[in-house]
Amino acid sequence: MCGTSEQICSHLDKCRSLVHCHPMISVRTIPLSAVMLALACSAGAGEESMSYSSSFGSGNQSSTSDTAMEGTDAGSDDSSDPCNGVPCEDATDDIPITGGISSAIVPDMNVDLTPWAAVGVGGMALVGTEGSENLEGAELSDMLDALGGNDQLLGLLGDDLLLGGGGNDSLDGADGNDRLEGGPGIDICEGFNGLDLIYGGPGDDKLYGGNEADVLYGEAQVDELYGEVGDDRLFGGDDPDLLDGAMGNDILWGEAGDDTLMGGEGSDTLLGGEGADLLAGGPGDDVYIWRSGDGDDVIDGDDDGSDVLWLGGVSPSDLMPLRAGNDYVVVTPSGTIRVVDFYIGLNQIEAIQTEQP
Repeated sequence: MCGTSEQICSHLDKCRSLVHCHPMISVRTIPLSAVMLALACSAGAGEESMSYSSSFGSGNQSSTSDTAMEGTDAGSDDSSDPCNGVPCEDATDDIPITGGISSAIVPDMNVDLTPWAAVGVGGMALVGTEGSENLEGAELSDMLDALGGNDQLLGLLGDDLLLGGGGNDSLDGADGNDRLEGGPGIDICEGFNGLDLIYGGPGDDKLYGGNEADVLYGEAQVDELYGEVGDDRLFGGDDPDLLDGAMGNDILWGEAGDDTLMGGEGSDTLLGGEGADLLAGGPGDDVYIWRSGDGDDVIDGDDDGSDVLWLGGVSPSDLMPLRAGNDYVVVTPSGTIRVVDFYIGLNQIEAIQTEQP
């Protein structure tokens, strides 16, 4: 990529987003260890073009560049400057990096639907209208289908099936292993007691798991998912979502969009997915997962516990660890991972593991 006297960008994919490469002489000693640098910049109209490709072994290498980066496509600053304008230095020895760690560290994202196989069977079947109404179940496993309108559904006892349908609905499963589906519209879905399975559907929804191990799917648009108590699984879906595990050993997967993931108390697993995500594990032994192509993520965790950063689809030789002010930055061929305030002890990652040796 293009370099300045204070920074160097190192991967071909990132160079493709540059708008201009203007002449400027800069010389810098760059400490690198077994890092491959690829540089290809196209000049603007009427300017000379420059390309550069090199492979360095361990030790310090001196690099002379005749270009400087100016202007990028819309998006994160990290896509062109992993150090965000702060002088960088080598951080190869600051966190141990181990290669060849199996993807078994990634939890199984498949959900066993057995606890909800009989929801809505054996009790009442209440079907609403296209208007707004209140539907309330009883002691058995009821099925409440609101259809259209802005409705309120309460399951009470039993393993209930609550369907909000169209409109801005409020769904409360209460006791039992309930399945709640908000449907189109801005919905509020609360599982409360029991093992609950909750789907937000299209719309900006708020989902609350309750007191046991729940599964929450935000699906389309901007959603807020709160696991609350128990070992929960939260899936954001498309668009920017907020996932908050709260208490328990939770699994949070932002999926697409620029998501915010907060593990809360417990030993949590956080996977941002595609997009520029913020991951905050909180107290406990947390695992942060980044896979090749996931984009530029920020980790803002906790100094409590023993946390691990697992990188899929890359090997140690693909990585450039840097110190940028108080932050620890890992540059990969397809994105960066920034651990904020690492060097003042507020956010510790004890180990980095890569899938490939």
